[in-house]
Amino acid sequence: MFNSKPFNPLAYLAIVLISTFWSACSQKKEEYKATDTNSQAQKITLEPFANNNGVYPPDSIYSGPFFKANYDYPEKVAPKEYPWENITAGQPITQENAADYIMSIRKYIGDAMAKMIDEPENWPNSEFRKDWYNMAWSAQTYEKQGWEGLETVYGTMTGQVLKNDIFKDYGFEGPMQNHALVYYNDVASLTLNELWKSNDESGFYPEYTTKAAQFKQNAIIIKAAGTTATAEDWDIMEGAKTFPIYREMAFGPMKGKGPVLQDLAWIQFDIIIKDTIAAPETGWVFSTFIYDKESEGKTTFERLELLGVAWGNDPGQMDTSKALTETYLNPDAPDYYKANIGYGDRLSGPIDVAMVGGITADGTPDSVFVLDEQGTASGGKSYLHFRASACMSCHGTATFPPQNDFYPSPKQNLVYTDTLYNPSSKGWSNYFQNRAGTEIMPALDGKQKSIMALDYDLFMQFALNNSRLAGNYDNKPEKPQDYKGLSHEEYPALYMPRSK
Repeated sequence: MFNSKPFNPLAYLAIVLISTFWSACSQKKEEYKATDTNSQAQKITLEPFANNNGVYPPDSIYSGPFFKANYDYPEKVAPKEYPWENITAGQPITQENAADYIMSIRKYIGDAMAKMIDEPENWPNSEFRKDWYNMAWSAQTYEKQGWEGLETVYGTMTGQVLKNDIFKDYGFEGPMQNHALVYYNDVASLTLNELWKSNDESGFYPEYTTKAAQFKQNAIIIKAAGTTATAEDWDIMEGAKTFPIYREMAFGPMKGKGPVLQDLAWIQFDIIIKDTIAAPETGWVFSTFIYDKESEGKTTFERLELLGVAWGNDPGQMDTSKALTETYLNPDAPDYYKANIGYGDRLSGPIDVAMVGGITADGTPDSVFVLDEQGTASGGKSYLHFRASACMSCHGTATFPPQNDFYPSPKQNLVYTDTLYNPSSKGWSNYFQNRAGTEIMPALDGKQKSIMALDYDLFMQFALNNSRLAGNYDNKPEKPQDYKGLSHEEYPALYMPRSK
């Protein structure tokens, strides 16, 4: 059923092709641009709760199962005791118990996640699927926003294309792209219900407030990512389970020729949990597991070994020679994690692109410019590679409308900026502060655009931006009484590419 190599799509030109944003993203970086949302919105039927992006492979190459998003958010979840609460015992986690803490969460969700990782053909109709939920306004393709939706085969969203030389020292040289799944547990979905359905069940009238965007204690979000570099290409992925997706290739001879059925190898699995006891300053604990072919695990899920845990940005440790206190890294993790580990050894997974710059898919260098300590270009310098981010510093930018790049930059782009603050500057340290999820990260060099803090959820940021397409959309339910909403002119949908 699944194919390790992409099929030639030329015989299937009758299929509606996915419009890709990769070529647009490969151009010079630019500030956010408001788009003519009215013209696009009238061309498509907007569905806040669509099943997927609607681009199906022909039966001759794939016959299912297909991905169907789950928006049956519960309105309440019964209180219960969780095993990790016994580990924290009412205290913040530490480097000594961080691994035990996150492993207890992994065990708690393990049956469902093992099914998703190890049995992709059975996951869509499994008993576990109904308990994991999807983000509204994420399934459809919105071309002018640079959003490709959730593909039809496994529900992944497109991720970054990693530079050719990132894993050069670890046996792989060439471009690779990641595609990821994101799911919310029952507690996390309470927030999705409030955000998208509290004003109207249609999803066209979100609650644009910081309060509605806050997750409740023990909300769990998982991200599972596959890479186009399978065991055929990279021996580090030997034995890793593959799963199928239907996407256009972002590089190589098949680029621009429409979507193809391709197999990805599982490389990374993240567990993110809202726990204000374990992490009182940020409210969140992030963790990453990565594939380890040397693991004694019998299945791919078991061979996804712990890389690390983070519960803060270590704002007091900006000197990279000092040890971190809010990050734990597993000393037995496979070495290839070092290619993309975060700034000052803060947590970041192999596909999370903490290292900016490098050699692009077409072989050209893509350098990054670092300003001097005074924030000027005169004393700055260009680098081919620069370690610039981490899980929590990146997710800490989650606001709506967005007003900060994912990386420490004075530019208000989104990802892959070409200009960085100097690590010794105030602008840089602004990214590595511990903030509550209710606090908007300020833009030190630019317009203060944000009206909502999104509790560290960047996926929500993209979805809220997509929801602005409804502003001038005619075919939507009547506005609920007393619903204020946001001005379409003041808060239009923006072009928000996620990679290049």
